[in-house]
Amino acid sequence: MATKTVLVSDLSGEPDAETVTIGWKSAWYETELTASERAELDEMLAPYIAAGRKARSEPSNRFVPDTTVEEREEIRAWARENDYELADYGKIPNSIYRAYRAARA
Repeated sequence: MATKTVLVSDLSGEPDAETVTIGWKSAWYETELTASERAELDEMLAPYIAAGRKARSEPSNRFVPDTTVEEREEIRAWARENDYELADYGKIPNSIYRAYRAARA
């Protein structure tokens, strides 16, 4: 038996939509739009795109924390206490750094 997935517009709820990715203020968004909604968005953005310059396809998410050995040990201990999986040595994933800082904020 085949399965058919139908995307509907996030704006109007109409069927036959397609996923559109939009970058704005250092964040990326995905939304489903119909062909006419996509055309309207293209028309609205046209003057800004014409006046702008093309950047890299996606900005880097590079995050280099400024931490000491002791701080990294503390972050590893916190991560384990909070059910994060990470190695005993090597790079601490950015997601763990961010979660640690958010928990301490």
